[in-house]
Amino acid sequence: MPHRLVARLLAALALAGCATLPALHRDVPIDPEATFTAHPEHKTLVLDRLPGGGRGTAVPPGWFHGLRQADVVLVSEGETRAAFWLTAPARVEIHAETARGSASLGEVVPDWDDGAIRLTLRTPEGEAFTTDRFERVNVGSASSTLSRNAQTVLDTRGTYRAAIRDAKGGTAGWMRVRVSPYAEASRIFDADLPKPVGPALATAGALALDSEITWIEDHTLDVYRGKSGGGLEQSIPIGGGH
Repeated sequence: MPHRLVARLLAALALAGCATLPALHRDVPIDPEATFTAHPEHKTLVLDRLPGGGRGTAVPPGWFHGLRQADVVLVSEGETRAAFWLTAPARVEIHAETARGSASLGEVVPDWDDGAIRLTLRTPEGEAFTTDRFERVNVGSASSTLSRNAQTVLDTRGTYRAAIRDAKGGTAGWMRVRVSPYAEASRIFDADLPKPVGPALATAGALALDSEITWIEDHTLDVYRGKSGGGLEQSIPIGGGH
């Protein structure tokens, strides 16, 4: 991954202090059909609902273990559950420990269709689930998909949803992201995931999609500042609101 993007992603996930999960908590809408929900807050990724129950955070490992090799770790119930390497935009390797040679817990692999991303979630057993393109739910504005063809940061605003397919092409669930400076969080991720996709792989999916949105915003025009780069959390709301 280019050094600039690595720095941006880690800066976006770096904690401002050793806050605990309750201090980080912010109420975001949770779809009763979703088995996974997450949102960025205080420069960490808060995991509001994990598959199978429970909550957690995805943070740089240095806050808990000193300097280690992983980019991000999943912490739940006070324990490190998985470690993540963001090896390229939207590509994530998962291991059981912060050493990269530890047991693999799966990976997320992206591909693009005319600039529109699809994600493949691979379980530790090698089972693969692939999303469709992320289609815009709120029609009538900007691109119909979450796409690298966006021209300005305004083009990324909206709600996008993708069906999840099993190896035979059958529908196995869905993933969704809401991007807005006016919502409870600038990005809200949720999904109804297949049963083989556990907490670590679910978290990796959100990290992958988050890094893709960051890449898009880094390569589009920030209409508020007249230059490329800068996410929606840095934008100036129009007509108030946050």
